[in-house]
This record gives sequence, C-alpha cells and structure tokens, in this order.
Amino acid sequence: MSTGVFFSEEFIGKNWPIVGDRYRNFRAILDDVLRQEGVKLFTSEPIPEDVLLKVHTREMIEREKRAWYYEGARRAVGGCVQAAEKVWSGEIENAVALNVAAGHHAGKSRAWGGTYLSCIGPTALRLRELGVRRLAYFDTDCHHGDGAREILMDDDEALHVCFCSSERREGSKICISVGWRMSDEEYLTKVEEGLKIAEDFKPQIILHFFGHDTHKDDYGSRGLSEDFFIELSRKMKEFSAKISNGKYVLIDGGGANREVTECIFPRIIDVLRRSS
Repeated sequence: MSTGVFFSEEFIGKNWPIVGDRYRNFRAILDDVLRQEGVKLFTSEPIPEDVLLKVHTREMIEREKRAWYYEGARRAVGGCVQAAEKVWSGEIENAVALNVAAGHHAGKSRAWGGTYLSCIGPTALRLRELGVRRLAYFDTDCHHGDGAREILMDDDEALHVCFCSSERREGSKICISVGWRMSDEEYLTKVEEGLKIAEDFKPQIILHFFGHDTHKDDYGSRGLSEDFFIELSRKMKEFSAKISNGKYVLIDGGGANREVTECIFPRIIDVLRRSS
C-alpha cells in the first residue's frame, strides 16, 4: 500500500491568510519525499462549485468568490475530497492533504480565521455517496472547529472530536480541553481519551484536521515540540490500522511557522508510508 500526498503548485508563492507562504520550499521537499518507496504525489484539483453549494449558502459562495484566495481554497478542498476517495477505494492506504485558505472555521454561511471553505463538508458528502456510514473527524488545531461543528452537528454518524479549550459532549460531538500550555506527553494523553471514544464509535474512516499552530513557536502555541507532531501522526496511524483498516486522511490545518512545516511533514509522511 502507499501514502498519497495531495498538493498544488498554486499553493506556492502567495501570502495565504494566516498561514502565509508556508509551502515556499515544498518543490524541493516533495522531490526528496517522493524518492521514498510508497509515496505518491497527486495534484489537488478544484472542488466544483455545485458541491460547495451543498454545504455553504449561495450568498457565502458569492462573497468568497470575490476574494483572491478563493481558487486556492477550492483546490485545497478538492484535494481533501480526492484524498478521501482514494483512501476509501483502497488505491492508497492513507493520505496527507496540504491546504490553504480552507478548513474548520468555515460554516454554512460564514467563515473566518484563514479558513474560508469547508474541508469536512464536501468530503463527508462524497464519502456518504461512496457508501461510508460512520466517519470520525479529529481536530488538533489550536482553536475550536466551530464551522466544522456546525456542518456536522446534525449528523449523528459523524464523530467530531475537537481538542480545544472547552470540555463538553453532545452526542457524537465532543470537545476535549487541552488547556493553554502542556507538555507533549500531556497532550498525547488527552488524544488517548479521544481515541477511546472513537474506538466505541467504530468509524470506517478517520479524517484529521492536523493543526501545527500549537507548536511552541507558532501563533497558537500550547508549548509543543516538533517531535509531538510526529508522535501524534504515529498514534493516529496505529489507531486507524486497528479501527478503520488503516483508512486515514491527514489535512494540514493551522500553522504559519514555515520552519516547523518544513521540518515535520517529511517526517510525518515517512511515518505514514511505513508498513505497520
């Protein structure tokens, strides 16, 4: 089996909202990564507008279409959907979807915080079309995934586990508080809590909004090191092998520190491509 990396050259050379030009050096980085056995590169294609209109209001889409980052966001969402399709079909075992201007703060009619189209909405819709009944969506970005929560709220067969600053549970919609500062080990213990919940839920595929803004040198710092993100990806891979036959899609979330981005993603891809 193999790991798919979903990316677009269009992501390079632009000062994307919040995260900036974090993929500036990714041509060379991906060239190195692709020399490893079991890694495939896919070009993220724009999500069709009619699909977006199944998730967002027309007024919102018309508003976002006027923004310079709209086409980049469409490609980011398209890459997420492509990744989920290929993982579910078995063409690849797991995937990394690199991302700009889209993500967990995009709700049905409004968006903010550098994420202006939903990743999970179109992806969940497509997985349902392909026959997926139960899916899990983990969010380890620093901030609460309010847009994703709104979109998934009425879907009882979508588990949303958000690691943020509150502690609450509403059916299959769960927030686990990770405080404002903790060690790598303390955060990973919190992740274990979420994984126990997911084990009972029995998802067929796991999607993960993998923010690294929580790094100690980034804008959402919770004090975490580079090694934390590698261990987190390893833990999620091992869990998906146990629960969802290895079907796991990692979506790059928040994080503007380019040095961290360039450090962790080659290592994460190396973890995912290795046989369990």
